[in-house]
Amino acid sequence: MENKRRRILDGAMLCFERFGFRGTTIESVAKAAHVSKSSIYDCFENKEALLRAIVEDVLDDLLEESTRACLPGQPLRVDIDRTFDAVIALRERHRLLVGIYREARLSGGHGVLEMRRALEEGVVQYIERLVRRHEASGERFRLEPKVIAFLVYRSYLQLIYDWEDLYAPLPPEQIKTALNAFAL
Repeated sequence: MENKRRRILDGAMLCFERFGFRGTTIESVAKAAHVSKSSIYDCFENKEALLRAIVEDVLDDLLEESTRACLPGQPLRVDIDRTFDAVIALRERHRLLVGIYREARLSGGHGVLEMRRALEEGVVQYIERLVRRHEASGERFRLEPKVIAFLVYRSYLQLIYDWEDLYAPLPPEQIKTALNAFAL
């Protein structure tokens, strides 16, 4: 059953990346996953549940990679750099993230907005815990941990999505330097 569920999630991710949330159907996911539509409904209630499961997997991947990179004793600046190295690597592996943000921004569809919020909240909570850990070890910051986390993550989104609507993409090092401005 787990193998079939994984195939369904992989097929759904492919479809969501290719067709967007609105353009993806259960039938297209079944075809991409090489399963029947009823197999999908055995594992997932609907298309929204499929997207939710994918977002949870992506968030788990991000948190796992970032946790491995954030070693005790490093300053927050280094942890932010390493966390966003993980985000950037994940973004390359999961093009769906780009699609979620673009589709939510363009269409404002409820299912996509809900997934975008869930993903953002998970990342902001993780960064907040990271800042609090540094605060507990003696580092001092001008802003509250939740504010730092929110500003860092939202600034990241602005620099990779909105910036690229107007200008050439920024190199990752320049993005990380900008993000650390909130923590210093």
